[in-house]
Amino acid sequence: VESIQEYQKGTAMGYVSIYDVAAAQKDSRQVETFVLVFFYGFVALITAIGVTNIFNTIFTSIALRKREFAMLRSVGMTPGDFIKMINFESIFYGIKALLYGLPISFALMYLLYWVMSDSFRVKFVVPWNAVLIVIIGVFAIVSSCMLYASSKVRHENIIDALKTEIY
Repeated sequence: VESIQEYQKGTAMGYVSIYDVAAAQKDSRQVETFVLVFFYGFVALITAIGVTNIFNTIFTSIALRKREFAMLRSVGMTPGDFIKMINFESIFYGIKALLYGLPISFALMYLLYWVMSDSFRVKFVVPWNAVLIVIIGVFAIVSSCMLYASSKVRHENIIDALKTEIY
């Protein structure tokens, strides 16, 4: 390619355009890789921030309710009942998050489709596999955070927890 371009410069030929397909494909793949790395890095960062926020909220909620849990245990709540209660709470947290998040995400998906529909002629399709993965991920994250936080409370002495003053 370079030798052809140098030959063209040395002759009195009119303008000739040379297009290197292999180099263009290589450049295109590099740009695509860069965009994908940037996009998935951004998604990973937002996910990490969200998981940290969920963990902090749940852990703080459980820590503030240590006294309540100690009272329930002192009046006869068994460890099995405590785990069942924590499981129900985590299910409700997950359902609440999905009830807010899924409609917003569907609306944003359709908005993006609507904005881009003038440029691209594609049919609107909901990525149900991704939605299922998100639903499973939400429940896994919330459940693991709840179990970790509740394990800290479960092993605490009832009398010490009841003596604790909350300000």
